Parts: sequence; structure tokens; C-alpha cells
Amino acid sequence: MSTETKMNTEPKGNSGMSVTMKRAITLIGLVLLYFILAKLPIPTGLKPEGQIALALMVVVVLTWVTEAIPIAISSLFFVFIQHVIGIAPMPVAVANFANPTLLFVISSFFLAIALSESGLSNRMSMKMTVLSKGSPKMVLLYLMMSTALLSTVISDVPACAAFFTIGLALLQKNNCKIGFSSFAKSLMIGIPFASLIGGVATPAGSSLNVLTLSLLKSTANIDISFLQWSAVGIPAVIVTIPLAWLILSWVFPSELDRLVGIEEIQKDLHALGPVSSKEIKFVIILIVMLITWFTEPFHKIPLPVTSTIGAALFFLPGIDLLTWDAAKNRIGWDGILLIGAASSLGTTLWKSGGANWLANMVLGGIADSSSLVMIISVIVFTVLIHLLVPVNPAIVSIMVPTLVAFAATTGIAPVALVVPMGFTVSAAFLLPLDPVPLITYPEGYYKMTDYFKGGAPLCIVWTIVITLVMILIAQPMRLF
Repeated sequence: MSTETKMNTEPKGNSGMSVTMKRAITLIGLVLLYFILAKLPIPTGLKPEGQIALALMVVVVLTWVTEAIPIAISSLFFVFIQHVIGIAPMPVAVANFANPTLLFVISSFFLAIALSESGLSNRMSMKMTVLSKGSPKMVLLYLMMSTALLSTVISDVPACAAFFTIGLALLQKNNCKIGFSSFAKSLMIGIPFASLIGGVATPAGSSLNVLTLSLLKSTANIDISFLQWSAVGIPAVIVTIPLAWLILSWVFPSELDRLVGIEEIQKDLHALGPVSSKEIKFVIILIVMLITWFTEPFHKIPLPVTSTIGAALFFLPGIDLLTWDAAKNRIGWDGILLIGAASSLGTTLWKSGGANWLANMVLGGIADSSSLVMIISVIVFTVLIHLLVPVNPAIVSIMVPTLVAFAATTGIAPVALVVPMGFTVSAAFLLPLDPVPLITYPEGYYKMTDYFKGGAPLCIVWTIVITLVMILIAQPMRLF
């Protein structure tokens, strides 16, 4: 093939510019942006290293959003570049990257893969669908409840994927028209909503929860146990799931009176037979892990330790739920590296003084407000920031150090602001740009405007619920 032919076959965007050229221009622009921000006159109250850390963080977020460089590679690059630009020595930057949070995230992947391999998630989804007896509203409720339940102990993405396949099969069997079926919209939006909501129930439900707790420890030296987080998160989920179901049923009333295909699913469920030994093994190990997580305040063994040991059990002879060859290719290594980089960069932002300056600039207007107003403001801000930064680890890495710094200047306990943010950072209810809704969005059953219609009222409900659980549960527990 000639050089001219190769050039003509290079992928081009809508403007006719090659993808390679667009990426190159984006990278050049990001480099220039960094130097411009880093060389600006230093604002009052900001140290030089703080300005450099803030400039780097802006470039990091834009790089992750545009994916001008693959996320895994850029994450590693940004960890080590901190040494080059003088804001964190290499041993410190790497130590903040390879913290225990990373071990928990890897263990979470093993847990999700083991669930799938055991067949339990498939049995659960079919059982919930059969219980609905063909009622569209009840199908939506049961699948949302099941997705949320599963998402309390495994990551949001596999929890959503586990029930997405059953929902999609139902839509296809009922000839739900893509882009027009209201029932399809409610189901394809409801499943990711439920996964995102359920993920906040326990620290195990999302890597973002653990990242939040890790940064809270590194910046404010505050420990929150699995039990303490869950005591606030579980009630929030129990209240929010039925409200989310009611909202979606109201916004997208089903055009179907009864679903077909339930009988076939019932036959498939019956064909599975009794609970298998693999399912029993998974449940036993999961129960053991849950017991160790909830009793952490008593035995003092950190969550990443018990999670890693529990995940290793899946590989033991006689259990054999997982093999390394089968599991290694199903782990989201890019997400793991992203979490590690976010932890490293967030800690540097705090230590450089950049977070303190940012807190005064962004949150100074509410410094004299009551704790209630501050909590609501943080929740609303975190909800809206998803519209600009659809990369949740980046939001956490910026917000936690900033909120801790702000809390220090106002006298409010850091937990009162960081925990609501940690809950809300998963609430990607306005646009389907998060990895969870991106599981269902490509099927085309709903548009971005549909997602916003269902998510906007849910954001209001979420703000009210999280505020209430913080005031009525977290505060009496003396978390703040």
C-alpha cells in the first residue's frame, strides 16, 4: 500500500482532521496551558509549589476527560512528573500512589468476577424478574432493588452489567421501540441509577468510597470505619431507591400493561436447578468478608487487608472460583491506575497548600454559614461538577483536600463536608457520561435529555436525603 493510500485511510473526525492530529494538537494545547498557569503571577496566599500543583491538576483533569493519552499511561506519567516539576519527590509521589486503596480496588474486581463466575448474579436477576409476574412497574422496582443490593458489596459497573442483560432481553422480547418506548427508558436508566445509589451504602460498593476515606486519612488524619460509613450509607440507599423508582415511573410511564417473555425466563431459572456448589462457596466467602469489614473497629485489621485475603480465597484449591489466567484480563487496570494517580495528586495538592487556597477562593462565600447550609452547598456543587468533570476520581482528588482545608478555616469538622461529597460523587444522575450509565446508553433506548429528565428530580431527592442522614444519623453518631 502506498504512503498516499495510507494517509487517505487514516480515521478523520467530523472536521476532516485526522484523529492523530487532533490528539497532537490537544496535547500541545495542554502543555502550553500548564506553562501559562504555572507562570502566572502568584496570587496572594498561594505558595509557588501550590500554584504548580493546581496548574498540574487542571491539566490532569483535562487529559483524563479528553483521553488525549490513554488513561492508564497518563495516570502513571502524572505520578512521576510531580518529581520533575518539584512538587513531590518520587518516593513520596509513588507512596501516595501505591497506597492500600489500590489493594482494595483490585480485590473488588476479583469479588465481582467471582460473583459472575459463580452464576449467582444470573440467578438473582432471573429470580427478581420472575417475581414481578409480568408487571412493568414491578419489573423496574425489583431490578432496581436487586441492582442496588448487589452494588453495596461490588463495584457499580459489574453490578449494573449483571442486571442489564436481563433487562435488555425483556425489552427485545416485548418489541420495545428504541428511542420511543417509555418502559425501555425507565428500565435502561433505572438500572444504572440503582447501581450508582447502591454503591454508596458501604465502602465496598465503590472504589470512590475508599478513595474518599483514604484521602480523608492522608489529609486530615481521620479514620472512618466500614461500620460507620455503612451506618449512614445504608439508610440513605433504603430511602432513595423506592423514591428513584417512583420518579422514573412518573417521568416515563410504561406503555405496556404486561410483559411477555417472563415464562421463558422462569423456564431458564428452573433449568438452573438447585443452588450450585460454586454459588454456595461464593456466598460463604462473601459473608466472611462482610463480617470482617463490619467488625473492623474490634479486630483492627484494615479493610484492604481483609479484602485482599478474602479475594485470595477464590483462587484456593477446592474453591477454584477463579484462576489467574481467567481473571487477569477482566480487571480494569486503567481504572486501578487512575485511582492510584488521583490519590497521589490529591495528597500533593493538599501538602502544597493549593487545596487551602482553592478552598478559600471557591467556598469562601459560605464560610460564615451554618453547617446545614455548608452540607447542602457541598452536595449541590458535587452534583453539578459532574457536568464539567465526568471523571469521578479526579473530582475526589480535588474535592477532599479542598474541603479539609476549608473545614480547618471555618471550624466545622472535615467529616461533615467530605462524607456528603463522597456519597454524592457517585451520583452521576444528570448526564450518562459515567462508566455505569455508559453500559446501557449505547443501546439507544434513551437520549441524554431523557437521562436528564429522570435524573434532575432525583438530584433534588438525593440532596435532601443525604442532608437528612448526615444531620439525623451521622451527627448523633458523633462523626462530626
